[in-house]
Amino acid sequence: MDISESHDGMVAFATTNGLSLYDSGWATIQKEPWNYDTGLQDDFIQTIEFDDKNYLWLGFSAGVQKYDGISFTRVGKDEFFSTMNIHDILCDNNTIWIANGYSGLNHLSEGGWNWIRPFTEDGPGAYYITSMAKDHATGDIILTSRSHGIWKGVSDEEGIHFSPIPIDEEHYGKMTTVVDYPFGGVILFNKNIILHYSESAGFSRITDTTALGPGVIRINDVAVTEEGTFVIGTNNGLYGYDNSEIIVHITRNILKITSNEVTKVYPDSKGRWWFITKGEAGYYFSDNTTEKIPVAMVNESVSEDSGMSEPSAPIRLAVHYVSDPL
Repeated sequence: MDISESHDGMVAFATTNGLSLYDSGWATIQKEPWNYDTGLQDDFIQTIEFDDKNYLWLGFSAGVQKYDGISFTRVGKDEFFSTMNIHDILCDNNTIWIANGYSGLNHLSEGGWNWIRPFTEDGPGAYYITSMAKDHATGDIILTSRSHGIWKGVSDEEGIHFSPIPIDEEHYGKMTTVVDYPFGGVILFNKNIILHYSESAGFSRITDTTALGPGVIRINDVAVTEEGTFVIGTNNGLYGYDNSEIIVHITRNILKITSNEVTKVYPDSKGRWWFITKGEAGYYFSDNTTEKIPVAMVNESVSEDSGMSEPSAPIRLAVHYVSDPL
């Protein structure tokens, strides 16, 4: 159902039969009826996301949990989510956004939960939010909805204010999903087309089912690597798309995956392109992938005669790996 990666490179899979984890090998965690307080609450997990503290957030059909690597904690047990599907979770630094049910959005910031009510003056004009992503160029939160278009959330000193992003749906169709784009703006897609949106340039076409060639009638999922390659899951296998060209096409006939229906894709920090079919999970790893090593950011020390009263705030970077120069 969903894939996410921890800060130390462990890949987590939300499935319909528990939480699966892959590091040097596989491990699976399932619901234990006798361990309700600290165990997994349900084997059917709809969405997952690691936060900036490396905790894993899990969304179910009736609730949210947080996993610290040892035990699971129910989030908002008596106040939120108890009767609502969790559609998506977005971690934006120390703020957690949750799209749930037909009630719009909830977000956790500075230890407190806040509900952003739909169709209010500053809220999104949509009840059912299907997906969320952050525009790294502007810091805005971009939302797609089931029936009410695309919305942009802009933060200022007074809070966050949502406004619609107009799009020609007669030309592009209804955009059902938004995903991260590491170079600014966001990627939006539906079953037929993939678009890039930025505040400065508006919408531009990346590719569509026709450009991907004969046999492609459905785009199921899209993700973008750190190098800018589009990893696309379709009814006709897995595609790598870069500079308007297909650079990789993996199908059942070529590399013996069990099904051409690739429902989920996820490029991780090690250069692996994870893919999900109805019968398997696996990854593609190119022979040309640059070897990567983990790096850590530290603050530079401040001398006593520098004139600064205190050290600067820690630097946060969305880059976990660099090419090995050796």
